[in-house]
Amino acid sequence: MTTYIQKMENPAADPKKPDRRLGDEWLDWDGSHDAESSESDYRIFLGLAVLATIFLILAAGAFLWLIYPRLASAGSLPAKLISFLFLAFGIVLIFWLIIFVVSAVFKWPATRLIIIPTLVNRLLSIVMTIGKLLGISKDRLTNSFLKIHNMILGSRPPRTEPKRLLVLMPRCLTKENNIRLRELRDRFGFQMATVDGGTEARLKIKEIRPRVVIAIACERDLISGFREVNPYIPVIGFPNRRPEGPCKNTCVDLSSIEQAIIRCLN
Repeated sequence: MTTYIQKMENPAADPKKPDRRLGDEWLDWDGSHDAESSESDYRIFLGLAVLATIFLILAAGAFLWLIYPRLASAGSLPAKLISFLFLAFGIVLIFWLIIFVVSAVFKWPATRLIIIPTLVNRLLSIVMTIGKLLGISKDRLTNSFLKIHNMILGSRPPRTEPKRLLVLMPRCLTKENNIRLRELRDRFGFQMATVDGGTEARLKIKEIRPRVVIAIACERDLISGFREVNPYIPVIGFPNRRPEGPCKNTCVDLSSIEQAIIRCLN
């Protein structure tokens, strides 16, 4: 899991930036204390997902149009076969996207079959590229995506026993949040680990071998870990809020995490 937080080289260089107790900060952080800086509506990702799907279909159609004369010269069968495959690809992709959008908009407890990790990761990469071209920050897109993913996966999460449920939390959470999460661990008996970054998270996952992971972190760490882990283990990610900036006294919606834990443990 590649981390996007690096150690601050000179914490005293800019007096406008408060000291990081963990010694870390985002490279592009401007020192602002905006707790909602990455909060975004789930419809942002949905809209860009529709654009991404249209782009894929148009790109495939343009490619088919370019090679069709050569296929036709080789015989009608290859041309018809490729055209059929293109049509099937477009129909399946549109059908999958419709189910994905309807499940998110209406909070429909759709089957987890639509959360195909490889397909979701591909869509996520394309959406991130389109968002970058449109000037939408990666953090906002990640926040929007996680809202949708948690909504769909969380409606019918994989059921597991407490010892196979792993909750990962960062060291920068407030003391109150830490105490509350430990109370939840004592109450439900799930596995929990405080990690300092991607390397520690990977080691814990390898050690515990969970069936489901609930992760708390900033959007940057969550999305990198999601892409790496989610194809193999379902991940429910909760972005933290940063009232004092990155990596210092962050907090999270504990009620949402408790609900996710209860659903996973049935």
